[in-house]
Amino acid sequence: MSGDSFPDFSHLFCDLVFSIERKDYWQEANSIYRDEPMIESEAAYVDHYQWAFFQHHFKSRKRFTLKAHPLQSFQPQNADATLIDIVPFLTGSGLSLESLRHGLRAGFNSKPFLLGEVTCKLYEWLNRTAGIKLIGSKLEEIRRNNPQLASPSQMDLRNCGPCIKS
Repeated sequence: MSGDSFPDFSHLFCDLVFSIERKDYWQEANSIYRDEPMIESEAAYVDHYQWAFFQHHFKSRKRFTLKAHPLQSFQPQNADATLIDIVPFLTGSGLSLESLRHGLRAGFNSKPFLLGEVTCKLYEWLNRTAGIKLIGSKLEEIRRNNPQLASPSQMDLRNCGPCIKS
């Protein structure tokens, strides 16, 4: 989600509906290489994996990646290609704007907010309401045609010896 003015938002726009297909464990908790089978592309590596060399080191836990279901995951948009505001649905489901603001706030950052039984209803509503549903293959095409949307590579930001397996 993205909001109009965190933490005092009045709109929450759904950036992505992510339906989990599977959970893949990393072989090593604090490093992963571009040629690992779970990494589908260079763009996926840059967006989701390269940071492991620089932060979030685990000492005893196993690291995993959640993989999206390719057809049940999508970016929902209105017919005019804008993101859908979910606040009206959530408030209509009994969650107050104040409880959302409080529940999503962790210090100056945001935190996950468990929707409980509303989760499935929200999924069904977005699936039904979205005039446009961009699935992964379409989002990849958009990214390919708009390189300015890509995440910066850590290779661009600093010398990253371990990023390339020798």
